[in-house]
Amino acid sequence: METVAEAKSRPRPTSPVKPPRKRKRIVISCTECHRRKQKCDRASPCSNCVARNKQSLCQYENESARKAQLAEEGAAASSDDGGPFGVIKPAESDEAAQVTAFGYAKSNGNNNTTLGIFKKLETHDAQSPSLTAPFMSAMPDQSGLKEKYKSYIRQLPSKPYIEKLVATFFREVNWQYYPLDEGTFRELLKNWHNLSFQTLNKGPLELPPDLQFFPALLFQILALALQYQPPDYDPSLDSLKYAAAMSFDDLASDYSESGCQILCLLGKRNTTLVTVQAGFLRTAYLKNGGMITESWHYLSQTIRDGQEIGLHKTNSGPRRKPDEKPEDVLENLWNEQLRRRLWLVLSLWDIHMAIVLGRPTTVDCRDGKPAFPIDAPIPKNRREVAPAPRSESDPPTSLTMLLWSAELSAPLWDIFNLEKEDPNQNNFSKVEMMHKLIKQISLHCPPSFRATNPDTTWDSHPDCYWLPRCRPLFQNSAAFTIMALHRPYIFTNASSRTAALRAGLDILRAQRTFFNLLNVAQYKMHSLVLNTFDAIVLVAAIYILHPSENREDLDDTLQHFDWAMERFQVISARNPLAGGALNVLRAIYVRLKKALAKPLPQYPSSSANSVASSNQSPAIPTPESISSNGMSNIKPEYPSMHQNSISSVSTSSSTNQSNGSASSANTHYTLPTISNLTSPSLDPIPPTSAATPAAWEAFSGVPIGGAFDFSGMAPLQPMHDLLYNDLGTGGGGANGALDPNLVGAGLDGVGGWGEGGVGGSGVGGGYQFEGDFGNDSFWGFMNNYVP
Repeated sequence: METVAEAKSRPRPTSPVKPPRKRKRIVISCTECHRRKQKCDRASPCSNCVARNKQSLCQYENESARKAQLAEEGAAASSDDGGPFGVIKPAESDEAAQVTAFGYAKSNGNNNTTLGIFKKLETHDAQSPSLTAPFMSAMPDQSGLKEKYKSYIRQLPSKPYIEKLVATFFREVNWQYYPLDEGTFRELLKNWHNLSFQTLNKGPLELPPDLQFFPALLFQILALALQYQPPDYDPSLDSLKYAAAMSFDDLASDYSESGCQILCLLGKRNTTLVTVQAGFLRTAYLKNGGMITESWHYLSQTIRDGQEIGLHKTNSGPRRKPDEKPEDVLENLWNEQLRRRLWLVLSLWDIHMAIVLGRPTTVDCRDGKPAFPIDAPIPKNRREVAPAPRSESDPPTSLTMLLWSAELSAPLWDIFNLEKEDPNQNNFSKVEMMHKLIKQISLHCPPSFRATNPDTTWDSHPDCYWLPRCRPLFQNSAAFTIMALHRPYIFTNASSRTAALRAGLDILRAQRTFFNLLNVAQYKMHSLVLNTFDAIVLVAAIYILHPSENREDLDDTLQHFDWAMERFQVISARNPLAGGALNVLRAIYVRLKKALAKPLPQYPSSSANSVASSNQSPAIPTPESISSNGMSNIKPEYPSMHQNSISSVSTSSSTNQSNGSASSANTHYTLPTISNLTSPSLDPIPPTSAATPAAWEAFSGVPIGGAFDFSGMAPLQPMHDLLYNDLGTGGGGANGALDPNLVGAGLDGVGGWGEGGVGGSGVGGGYQFEGDFGNDSFWGFMNNYVP
């Protein structure tokens, strides 16, 4: 038996070595952030790895745990979401983000796309391996990106010149469309100036997204500011020119192109609001420079950029985060207002250019209108005050002007759709109803914006220096909407000719008033040519083809024709569009004088009644005839606008028109209505063929009966034909100088014109339109027309 001493002396077996204690807390950060002991946002790649240009090293050890954590945080964020502060969206999962890189919309409410199906698979089995592992490749080669980016930003002028040009931009340009908030821009500019050389030397990927694109925005601002330099500009700006005989237009072109190159260099993957702002300013720059075609294309691209970041959606910004500070929430609310404002500007430009140029829109009106910005005065510190509508005691702002412009332009969407729905110009019943509704919009004009008897209380306010200039712009917009409505019908309907003629004269009056308020620096404005040219060609065409109608407005028309040509002559040195438009007006001038020099025809007795009725005023309601509640006080003696083609309208249609008018009258100007101006219950009028008036035979050298069908003439779109069909003439002196025989003597002396006119027999060999247009166009008819 073993003794106690022997037992103690016997060697004991060694105990097994314990394994190292495992970490109980699951690591959900990426390997790089975990190694560097940084807080990881668990994106793929995370923001820290992106900032360090280490996207390829951003990986996660436990993917399922990371997903569960993100889902838990997302649920917490959803529970906190709601109320007026719910403007920040949760982050997208990393796998979905990888699929989004193929071009799918990040979130459009449609689960039928590949991305939507992928998200369903991702949700179905959260424990499955990453479905996008094959796609987790390194970022594209960025070699040379830093040097290219630096080469562009080196072209920016020094800080003192930037400050001078930025001040010019916000004083002369920004108020026109209000795409930028000066306070927000100034903050970005300050942050840009505070960037160290070491930071810039690391390349654009080291910068926040807005600052990456900021130089592109700054270049476009500098370019527009150079376009608006007065003749007595600051001579120190000459130091920016790097070559002899260089003009500010040349320098502006360089700056604008540099901004475009930066946008191309950074691509579309990280588009921000600054990207869209830079694109819009590039669109405005091209338009002022006479490059309307290029401007239209760039506008479409900019709208796509806006849709990429969700500007077209209500509450398109990110939603509130659980740990968001109150001041950050307030700032995000103001940023959301800025997003809404920019989308409104893009939508207005899209529909206006479509109507003027005869081009399709990029914005689809079937998507519905997004939420509009609040007419709120912007405070100095947006982190302390929430957006709230301004009171009557607050001065109007450029945003107030933008909202009223949206109200005046709202019917253009319905007019655009009507042109496609009624290509044969037969539905005059709907035109008549839309005309009445459009007329009511002007009744809600804010007193400060009225063209007649305006409230001038704020005119002397330092922040409202633009207020006198905006009044004729509103008058122009209201008249343009009426003119656009009736323009397709002027060849077949006498009432539409009268309405379009008077709207055109209103535009010309507004344009003359606006021109008298400008200085030489603002002659670059594209609207000085586009609006005047459309109106003057239309009113001249009406009198050329129907000289017996609307004789009471003839003297006014002739006077404004003279003034329009004089304005084009004055601004042609600074506005590249004016010279080409001036040559076209000369050719029309010749035809107008010859048409008016002919004695008026004696109409056959069989057509006397129709001719007499064609000279009557159309059904244009006056403010006195419209009560505050609707159209119930319209005088019954007004004739129907489609009296020459349609004998009567059904009682039910008339009732529907009245109801639609009453509802529209209550629309406040701060709530623009871009749809449903026409009543959906209105029964369409069956197509009818408009009879050709006998006056055509007496005033045209073309046999009307079998050679030309005026009901099939293409709608008149003067600006479109001038820009896209190479519309031109061989008449006129060098550099667009006016023929002294055409200006100075006035248009009233039509009796002195002989049969040959200017330039030979007929309409003159030197005044033929040389553009590429169809045989059914107004210009083709004019080349064969002998008054």
